[in-house]
Amino acid sequence: GRGGAYRCKAILVFRCLPGSVADAITFGMYVHEYGPSCAPANAGRIYVECVDSVPLYGKEKGEERQALLSAIVLGYLDFVRDMGFRYAHMRVPPPTDENSHIFASRSLIVRLRASLHLAHWFKRLLVTAQQQGSIVGFEVGPTGSMANFPLSLLHPGEMAAELAFRNVDMRTLDVQAQQLMQRVIQLKERFFVISLQSEEAPRPHAPDMALLLPSAIAADRGELVGVCISQRLRFATVQQAKYATMMLVHRMEAEQCTAQAPEEEVPMGMGAYP
Repeated sequence: GRGGAYRCKAILVFRCLPGSVADAITFGMYVHEYGPSCAPANAGRIYVECVDSVPLYGKEKGEERQALLSAIVLGYLDFVRDMGFRYAHMRVPPPTDENSHIFASRSLIVRLRASLHLAHWFKRLLVTAQQQGSIVGFEVGPTGSMANFPLSLLHPGEMAAELAFRNVDMRTLDVQAQQLMQRVIQLKERFFVISLQSEEAPRPHAPDMALLLPSAIAADRGELVGVCISQRLRFATVQQAKYATMMLVHRMEAEQCTAQAPEEEVPMGMGAYP
Protein backbone atom coordinates (compact mmCIF):
# COMPACT_ATOMS: atom_id res chain seq x y z
CA GLY A 1 0.00 0.00 0.00
CA ARG A 2 0.91 3.67 0.02
CA GLY A 3 3.33 3.82 2.91
CA GLY A 4 1.67 1.02 4.88
CA ALA A 5 -1.68 0.74 6.60
CA TYR A 6 -3.44 3.96 7.56
CA ARG A 7 -6.79 4.93 9.03
CA CYS A 8 -9.23 6.52 6.59
CA LYS A 9 -11.91 8.68 8.21
CA ALA A 10 -15.00 10.24 6.70
CA ILE A 11 -15.99 13.31 8.70
CA LEU A 12 -19.57 14.24 7.84
CA VAL A 13 -21.41 17.30 9.13
CA PHE A 14 -25.17 17.18 9.68
CA ARG A 15 -27.23 20.37 9.92
CA CYS A 16 -30.87 21.15 10.46
CA LEU A 17 -31.46 23.14 7.30
CA PRO A 18 -33.55 26.34 7.13
CA GLY A 19 -37.25 25.57 6.90
CA SER A 20 -36.68 21.92 7.78
CA VAL A 21 -37.09 19.75 10.86
CA ALA A 22 -34.69 17.06 9.65
CA ASP A 23 -30.90 17.01 9.52
CA ALA A 24 -29.02 16.72 6.26
CA ILE A 25 -25.37 16.19 5.37
CA THR A 26 -23.90 19.52 4.29
CA PHE A 27 -20.14 18.91 4.44
CA GLY A 28 -17.74 16.02 4.08
CA MET A 29 -14.02 15.60 4.61
CA TYR A 30 -11.93 12.50 3.97
CA VAL A 31 -8.65 12.18 5.83
CA HIS A 32 -5.92 9.53 5.98
CA GLU A 33 -4.15 9.20 9.33
CA TYR A 34 -0.76 7.49 9.25
CA GLY A 35 0.10 6.05 12.67
CA PRO A 36 3.57 5.38 14.11
CA SER A 37 3.82 1.88 12.61
CA CYS A 38 3.48 3.13 9.02
CA ALA A 39 6.45 3.50 6.69
CA PRO A 40 8.89 6.08 8.11
CA ALA A 41 8.22 8.54 5.27
CA ASN A 42 4.51 8.68 6.14
CA ALA A 43 4.38 7.91 9.88
CA GLY A 44 2.94 10.71 11.99
CA ARG A 45 1.32 12.44 9.03
CA ILE A 46 -2.24 13.34 8.08
CA TYR A 47 -3.39 13.64 4.48
CA VAL A 48 -6.62 15.52 3.77
CA GLU A 49 -7.83 13.68 0.69
CA CYS A 50 -10.95 15.71 -0.03
CA VAL A 51 -13.19 18.45 1.34
CA ASP A 52 -16.57 19.09 -0.22
CA SER A 53 -19.84 20.78 0.64
CA VAL A 54 -23.34 20.83 -0.78
CA PRO A 55 -24.83 23.95 -2.45
CA LEU A 56 -26.12 26.83 -0.34
CA TYR A 57 -29.78 26.34 0.52
CA GLY A 58 -32.47 28.98 0.84
CA LYS A 59 -31.22 32.07 2.68
CA GLU A 60 -27.90 30.54 3.72
CA LYS A 61 -25.04 33.00 3.33
CA GLY A 62 -21.73 31.96 1.83
CA GLU A 63 -19.74 33.69 4.59
CA GLU A 64 -21.65 31.80 7.29
CA ARG A 65 -21.13 28.44 5.58
CA GLN A 66 -17.43 29.13 5.08
CA ALA A 67 -16.99 30.21 8.71
CA LEU A 68 -18.59 26.95 9.84
CA LEU A 69 -16.41 24.82 7.56
CA SER A 70 -13.29 26.71 8.64
CA ALA A 71 -14.12 26.01 12.30
CA ILE A 72 -14.52 22.29 11.54
CA VAL A 73 -11.19 21.98 9.71
CA LEU A 74 -9.37 24.02 12.37
CA GLY A 75 -10.92 21.84 15.07
CA TYR A 76 -9.67 18.73 13.29
CA LEU A 77 -6.13 20.14 13.08
CA ASP A 78 -6.27 20.83 16.83
CA PHE A 79 -7.43 17.25 17.41
CA VAL A 80 -4.67 15.55 15.39
CA ARG A 81 -2.02 17.84 16.88
CA ASP A 82 -3.11 16.73 20.36
CA MET A 83 -2.99 13.14 19.13
CA GLY A 84 0.72 13.56 18.45
CA PHE A 85 0.73 13.81 14.66
CA ARG A 86 3.58 15.93 13.34
CA TYR A 87 2.43 17.04 9.91
CA ALA A 88 -0.78 17.52 7.96
CA HIS A 89 -0.93 17.70 4.17
CA MET A 90 -3.55 19.37 2.02
CA ARG A 91 -3.82 19.47 -1.75
CA VAL A 92 -6.01 21.41 -4.15
CA PRO A 93 -7.12 18.83 -6.74
CA PRO A 94 -6.35 19.81 -10.34
CA PRO A 95 -9.44 21.03 -12.22
CA THR A 96 -8.91 18.34 -14.84
CA ASP A 97 -9.78 15.71 -12.20
CA GLU A 98 -13.47 14.83 -12.66
CA ASN A 99 -13.49 12.56 -9.58
CA SER A 100 -12.40 14.91 -6.79
CA HIS A 101 -15.87 15.36 -5.28
CA ILE A 102 -18.10 13.72 -2.67
CA PHE A 103 -21.61 15.00 -3.28
CA ALA A 104 -21.90 15.89 -6.97
CA SER A 105 -19.76 16.02 -10.10
CA ARG A 106 -19.09 19.48 -11.49
CA SER A 107 -18.46 20.99 -14.92
CA LEU A 108 -14.94 22.02 -15.89
CA ILE A 109 -15.72 25.71 -15.43
CA VAL A 110 -17.01 25.09 -11.90
CA ARG A 111 -13.97 22.95 -11.07
CA LEU A 112 -11.64 25.67 -12.34
CA ARG A 113 -13.26 28.28 -10.14
CA ALA A 114 -13.36 25.85 -7.22
CA SER A 115 -9.59 25.24 -7.54
CA LEU A 116 -8.89 28.97 -7.27
CA HIS A 117 -11.29 29.37 -4.34
CA LEU A 118 -9.97 26.32 -2.50
CA ALA A 119 -6.34 27.45 -2.80
CA HIS A 120 -7.15 30.86 -1.33
CA TRP A 121 -9.35 29.36 1.39
CA PHE A 122 -6.71 26.84 2.46
CA LYS A 123 -4.12 29.61 2.75
CA ARG A 124 -6.42 31.93 4.75
CA LEU A 125 -7.37 29.00 6.96
CA LEU A 126 -3.76 28.16 7.76
CA VAL A 127 -2.78 31.77 8.36
CA THR A 128 -5.61 31.92 10.92
CA ALA A 129 -4.50 28.61 12.48
CA GLN A 130 -0.94 29.89 12.86
CA GLN A 131 -2.13 33.16 14.39
CA GLN A 132 -4.25 31.21 16.88
CA GLY A 133 -1.36 28.92 17.79
CA SER A 134 -3.11 25.81 16.46
CA ILE A 135 -0.20 25.05 14.13
CA VAL A 136 3.49 25.93 14.19
CA GLY A 137 3.64 26.96 10.54
CA PHE A 138 3.09 25.81 6.97
CA GLU A 139 4.75 25.67 3.56
CA VAL A 140 3.12 25.93 0.15
CA GLY A 141 4.09 24.85 -3.33
CA PRO A 142 2.65 24.54 -6.85
CA THR A 143 3.39 20.81 -7.16
CA GLY A 144 3.98 17.77 -5.00
CA SER A 145 7.74 18.05 -5.50
CA MET A 146 8.06 19.79 -2.12
CA ALA A 147 10.72 18.19 0.05
CA ASN A 148 8.37 17.41 2.93
CA PHE A 149 5.35 16.20 0.91
CA PRO A 150 5.75 12.41 0.36
CA LEU A 151 4.08 11.54 -2.92
CA SER A 152 3.32 8.13 -1.42
CA LEU A 153 0.41 9.90 0.32
CA LEU A 154 -1.36 10.18 -3.04
CA HIS A 155 -3.22 7.22 -4.53
CA PRO A 156 -2.63 6.22 -8.18
CA GLY A 157 -5.75 8.04 -9.38
CA GLU A 158 -4.51 11.29 -7.86
CA MET A 159 -1.06 10.83 -9.41
CA ALA A 160 -2.69 10.23 -12.79
CA ALA A 161 -4.79 13.37 -12.34
CA GLU A 162 -1.66 15.41 -11.62
CA LEU A 163 -0.01 14.07 -14.78
CA ALA A 164 -3.10 14.87 -16.87
CA PHE A 165 -3.13 18.40 -15.44
CA ARG A 166 0.51 18.97 -16.41
CA ASN A 167 -0.23 17.79 -19.94
CA VAL A 168 -3.53 19.59 -20.46
CA ASP A 169 -4.13 20.66 -24.07
CA MET A 170 -5.29 24.28 -23.93
CA ARG A 171 -6.44 24.08 -27.56
CA THR A 172 -9.38 21.91 -26.55
CA LEU A 173 -10.76 24.59 -24.19
CA ASP A 174 -12.94 27.58 -24.94
CA VAL A 175 -11.71 31.11 -24.21
CA GLN A 176 -13.20 31.32 -20.71
CA ALA A 177 -11.83 27.92 -19.70
CA GLN A 178 -8.41 28.81 -21.12
CA GLN A 179 -8.25 31.98 -19.03
CA LEU A 180 -9.25 30.20 -15.85
CA MET A 181 -6.94 27.26 -16.56
CA GLN A 182 -4.02 29.63 -16.99
CA ARG A 183 -4.74 31.15 -13.59
CA VAL A 184 -4.84 27.71 -11.97
CA ILE A 185 -1.60 26.66 -13.69
CA GLN A 186 0.07 29.77 -12.27
CA LEU A 187 -1.12 29.04 -8.71
CA LYS A 188 1.72 28.83 -6.21
CA GLU A 189 -0.50 27.40 -3.48
CA ARG A 190 -1.78 23.93 -4.43
CA PHE A 191 0.20 21.71 -2.05
CA PHE A 192 0.35 22.50 1.67
CA VAL A 193 2.63 21.02 4.34
CA ILE A 194 1.47 21.97 7.84
CA SER A 195 3.72 21.66 10.89
CA LEU A 196 1.44 20.69 13.76
CA GLN A 197 3.95 20.78 16.60
CA SER A 198 7.39 22.01 17.51
CA GLU A 199 10.37 19.81 16.68
CA GLU A 200 11.90 20.79 20.04
CA ALA A 201 8.94 19.56 22.10
CA PRO A 202 7.01 16.90 20.16
CA ARG A 203 3.97 15.31 21.75
CA PRO A 204 3.84 11.52 22.17
CA HIS A 205 1.41 9.66 19.94
CA ALA A 206 -1.87 9.08 21.81
CA PRO A 207 -4.62 6.51 21.15
CA ASP A 208 -7.64 7.75 19.25
CA MET A 209 -10.48 7.92 21.78
CA ALA A 210 -12.99 9.60 19.47
CA LEU A 211 -16.13 7.62 18.71
CA LEU A 212 -15.62 5.88 15.36
CA LEU A 213 -18.27 3.95 13.47
CA PRO A 214 -16.80 1.44 11.01
CA SER A 215 -18.55 1.67 7.65
CA ALA A 216 -17.77 0.04 4.33
CA ILE A 217 -19.96 2.64 2.61
CA ALA A 218 -18.37 5.75 4.10
CA ALA A 219 -14.82 4.52 4.70
CA ASP A 220 -13.86 4.89 1.04
CA ARG A 221 -14.80 8.05 -0.85
CA GLY A 222 -15.17 6.20 -4.13
CA GLU A 223 -17.58 3.76 -2.50
CA LEU A 224 -19.73 6.56 -1.07
CA VAL A 225 -19.81 8.39 -4.39
CA GLY A 226 -20.72 5.12 -6.12
CA VAL A 227 -23.62 4.52 -3.74
CA CYS A 228 -24.94 8.03 -4.35
CA ILE A 229 -24.75 7.52 -8.12
CA SER A 230 -26.29 4.05 -8.14
CA GLN A 231 -29.11 5.06 -5.78
CA ARG A 232 -29.57 8.45 -7.50
CA LEU A 233 -28.99 10.32 -4.26
CA ARG A 234 -28.56 14.03 -4.84
CA PHE A 235 -27.97 17.13 -2.73
CA ALA A 236 -29.03 19.93 -5.09
CA THR A 237 -32.11 20.92 -3.04
CA VAL A 238 -33.12 20.72 0.62
CA GLN A 239 -35.59 17.93 -0.11
CA GLN A 240 -33.02 15.94 -2.08
CA ALA A 241 -30.42 16.42 0.67
CA LYS A 242 -32.83 15.27 3.39
CA TYR A 243 -33.80 12.15 1.41
CA ALA A 244 -30.19 11.32 0.46
CA THR A 245 -29.08 11.74 4.08
CA MET A 246 -31.89 9.53 5.34
CA MET A 247 -30.97 6.76 2.89
CA LEU A 248 -27.23 6.93 3.63
CA VAL A 249 -27.76 6.94 7.40
CA HIS A 250 -30.16 3.99 7.08
CA ARG A 251 -27.50 1.98 5.21
CA MET A 252 -24.82 2.91 7.73
CA GLU A 253 -27.06 1.93 10.64
CA ALA A 254 -27.75 -1.40 8.97
CA GLU A 255 -23.99 -1.95 8.72
CA GLN A 256 -23.58 -1.29 12.44
CA CYS A 257 -26.28 -3.85 13.29
CA THR A 258 -24.70 -6.62 11.22
CA ALA A 259 -20.98 -5.79 11.55
CA GLN A 260 -20.36 -7.58 14.84
CA ALA A 261 -21.96 -9.33 17.76
CA PRO A 262 -22.56 -7.22 20.90
CA GLU A 263 -19.84 -9.01 22.89
CA GLU A 264 -17.33 -8.16 20.17
CA GLU A 265 -17.97 -4.44 20.14
CA VAL A 266 -14.93 -2.32 19.37
CA PRO A 267 -14.01 0.16 22.11
CA MET A 268 -14.54 3.86 21.54
CA GLY A 269 -12.10 5.13 18.95
CA MET A 270 -10.63 1.66 18.38
CA GLY A 271 -7.55 2.90 20.25
CA ALA A 272 -4.21 2.25 18.59
CA TYR A 273 -3.42 3.05 14.98
CA PRO A 274 -2.36 0.38 12.52
